Amino acid sequence: GPPPPPASKSVRSLRGAMDGEQNAKLIGLAAPIEIFIPSVSARHCRSTLHSTDPMRPFLPGLGIVLVTLLLLLSDGGIHAQNMQNYVDDETNEVKSFNPNDQIQVRIINKSTYRADVYWDDGRYGKNIATLEANGGSSKLNTFQGHKFFVTRHGVREGLFDPATDEPYRYDIEKPNQLLVVPEDGAPSKSKCIDRFSICPEEAARGSCNTAPGWMIVHCCRSCDEELGASKLIDAKVRCTRENLKMGGPAWQPGDLDKIFASWATDAKYAKFDPMVHSSPGGKYGGADGPWIITFDSFMTSDEADAIWKGGEISGFDRSTDQGRVNEAGEMEKVVSKTRTSSNAWCNNKCEALPGVRRVTDKIEEATGIPRVNYESFQILEYEKGQFYRRHHDSSSGKDQTPAGHRILTFFLYLSDVEEGGETRFSKLDIEVKPKKGRALVWPSVMNDNPDMWDDRMFHEAKDVIKGTKKAANHWIHLYGK
Repeated sequence: GPPPPPASKSVRSLRGAMDGEQNAKLIGLAAPIEIFIPSVSARHCRSTLHSTDPMRPFLPGLGIVLVTLLLLLSDGGIHAQNMQNYVDDETNEVKSFNPNDQIQVRIINKSTYRADVYWDDGRYGKNIATLEANGGSSKLNTFQGHKFFVTRHGVREGLFDPATDEPYRYDIEKPNQLLVVPEDGAPSKSKCIDRFSICPEEAARGSCNTAPGWMIVHCCRSCDEELGASKLIDAKVRCTRENLKMGGPAWQPGDLDKIFASWATDAKYAKFDPMVHSSPGGKYGGADGPWIITFDSFMTSDEADAIWKGGEISGFDRSTDQGRVNEAGEMEKVVSKTRTSSNAWCNNKCEALPGVRRVTDKIEEATGIPRVNYESFQILEYEKGQFYRRHHDSSSGKDQTPAGHRILTFFLYLSDVEEGGETRFSKLDIEVKPKKGRALVWPSVMNDNPDMWDDRMFHEAKDVIKGTKKAANHWIHLYGK
C-alpha cells in the first residue's frame, strides 16, 4: 500500500488528543486521568515498610493497587486513549482500532468499465491496483485519512456518479471499510473538466503552454481561458497534423523497396549479417512476397541485456489490447484473450540507459527515419505456454490518425529460446526462430502507397514450449512530430 503522507503523524496526534475523552470512556473512565507517582529509592521503600506508622498494615495492599493501576494506564489505558470505535462493514460488529496503525480496506468495481485505483497523493495520484469490470475487487493496505479515486483502465478518465456528475472519491476512515464503484459508474457527462485538484496550480505556473496536449485533456477547465481547451478537448479538432505541427510522411511511394533493397545489398549493412526471407519476385532472395529480413548480429549481448533491464525498471504487466476510444482520444486497455505475454513500455529511466539509446540510434541510422516517428520500445516476456495469436501491427485500410500507419516493425530478440516462440507469418508460411541479438524487420504497408496497409503481413508469436522468450520492438509510424 501507499506510504503515509508527511503530515499524517501530526494529524493523527491531534485527532488522538481530541478523541481522548471519548476513548477514556471505553475503559469505564469519565475522562482522561493522569496519575503522578514520584520516583523512590530502594532505601526509602525499606524505611517506609519498616516504619511504625499506623497505616503500615495497608501499605502492601495499596502498593499492589497502585502498581496494577499503573500497568493498566501505561499499557491498556494509554493505548486505549488512542483507540477509536467503528462499525465493521463486513460483520456490522462494533470494534476498535488504533488510528495510527496501518489498516486494510476492500474496493469492489461493479461498473462495466475496467478500472484503475489511484492513491491521491495531492498531485496526479499513484496507481496501486487494477479492478476488472462487473465485480472485480482488491484489498488495499492504507491508513486512516488517505484518499483514493478511480479511472478507466489505462487512461486517467475518472468514473463519475451519473446523478451528480461528481467523481467517485473515497476517504479512508476505518479497517475493513468497503469502497464501491456502483454499477452505473461512468465517465463524466461534461467534456471539459479538471481531473486533478492540482490543475489550477499547474495552469498558474504555465503548464498550459509548456505541455498543452496533456493539460488540455487532463486540466481542461484550468486551461480553457488560455487555450480554448473546451474546443480542443475534442480529439478530432485537437489531433490534426496541422495543430500538432507534424512534418511530412517518412516514406513516399517506392521508398519501402529502396530501403529494404539497400539492407540486402549495401556493404555497410554486412556487419549486421542480413538475411532476406521474402522479397518482391524473390529478386533479393527468399520467397516471392512482401519484404521480410533479419539481421542476425544487430545487437550485442550487452545491448540486449540493457533493454531487458529497462523493462524491469519500467515494470511488466499482463499484455493488453486496444479498447474503446473516448472523445478526448484516449484509448482504453482491455485484457487480451489472444495474447498471454507480459509487457513493459520503455519510458523515462529505461530510455535513458546507454545500451537502449545505442540500439535506437542504430535503428534510426539504418532506417533513415527519425526517433519522433517511433513508439517507445515495447518489451515482451513469453513464458512457457504463452503466445500471441494471429494479428496485424497496423489498422486495416487507410489510417487517418495523425501518426498514420505503423509502416515498419523493428522486432528484437533479447534471448535464445530452447523450443518454440517462433514468429510466424501465417499467410506467407515463413517462420523466424528467436536468437539473442537478432532483429526481424517487416513493413505493414504497401510500397506503392504507404498510406494503405498490406493485408499479407498477419503474423503470430507461437507458443513457447521450453524456456523463456524475451523480446522488444519499435513500431515506426508514417508521420512524426
